[in-house]
Amino acid sequence: MSTATQDSAPLADYRRRAREWLAANIEPLPRRPDGTVIVPDRSRPTESQLAEARTQQLVLHAAGWAGITYPVEYGGQGLSLDHEALWQEESAGYDVPTQIFAVSQHILGPTIVAFGSHEQKLRHIPPILDGREIWLQLLSEPSGGSDLAGLLTRADRDGPSYILNGQKTWSTGAAHADFALCPARTRWDVPKHRGITMFIVDMHSPGVEIRPIRQINGGAEFCEEFLTDVAVPAERVLGEENEGWRVTRGMLEIEHAWVGRSGGGGTRRPTGVAELVSLAASRGLAGDPGVQRRVAALHALARTHDLMSVRVSKGIESGRLSPGLSGILKLGADIVWQRRAELGLDLAGAAALAWPAGDHHGEWARDYLTSRSASIAGGSDEIQRNNVGEVALGLPREPSFDRDVPFNQVPHN
Repeated sequence: MSTATQDSAPLADYRRRAREWLAANIEPLPRRPDGTVIVPDRSRPTESQLAEARTQQLVLHAAGWAGITYPVEYGGQGLSLDHEALWQEESAGYDVPTQIFAVSQHILGPTIVAFGSHEQKLRHIPPILDGREIWLQLLSEPSGGSDLAGLLTRADRDGPSYILNGQKTWSTGAAHADFALCPARTRWDVPKHRGITMFIVDMHSPGVEIRPIRQINGGAEFCEEFLTDVAVPAERVLGEENEGWRVTRGMLEIEHAWVGRSGGGGTRRPTGVAELVSLAASRGLAGDPGVQRRVAALHALARTHDLMSVRVSKGIESGRLSPGLSGILKLGADIVWQRRAELGLDLAGAAALAWPAGDHHGEWARDYLTSRSASIAGGSDEIQRNNVGEVALGLPREPSFDRDVPFNQVPHN
């Protein structure tokens, strides 16, 4: 999210301090001959990269550049989304561990702040902010498709603990995560939305098996997880028993707003056109009217999304707009990213399909392949449109045969 307006005096001072601190303490990212930044892919970090990232995050937190919008009492800075946006803008050219900690700090941490007990916040928020704990979501299931409320992972009470059994999939970063938020079914005799409880799961617990999934772009940051008799203490319920759907919806609204603000999930994927202009010039296409029109159209789209992100994010933050509108931000970010990736692939031409080792044109092919997941990951675009229409605009719900039927009477695979 860009601030999209001239900085106020306090924000200008904050930007200056961020710029000076970064220049003095963090290594800049490498750049191509045309000056554009090369962002490293750390979606599957090695153990040494993880250790280095944790150390660096500890330094960022100690200097006051982590947890910018978090409450001060839990180790944050208590500042606004504008401050966070300025930090993201200024740090974009530096080697900060954004990708490794983004989901923890921008989705899971805020969810704990919103729904957790005071004890849970004190226990987990400081280590989330300083990099000691990496978190993820255990949401999708193989049998559920887009029907997240139709989950089959079960949690049975056994004295002071719950015993979880089930399977999750498409979980970002599970291979190196320490904790997860995991909705599981605790009642089967009520409609599906009413019998879900949200749990804090230690990913190092006995019975947790993690298998990376090889993806079309060559990466494997998504994983599938098998939970077999995993014991979770009762004090690790987030929110109330059987009220986990409310927590899940809140978490998804937080995610969609953040993905929309960050332009694609916090991995610093550029949404502007500077790299495309440079690419077109390198291919001898800078003077082509058709290329100029496509680049200009993308620039207008990206700028519109930036302005919308500011308006909607601030409206949600102030309470003037429904959190359900966060889906608009994710939809916009998905569209910008995918259209930019398509244009980059077209401009790179054959160089994006076969390239010498070390040639950066291969990045356009990987970005295109990765962008295909944008309209599915974090909730499909179709679900986002339904949410915006129903929750934010008050349109009638789509017909549903199982909304009011006890879940144990609903046919499922």
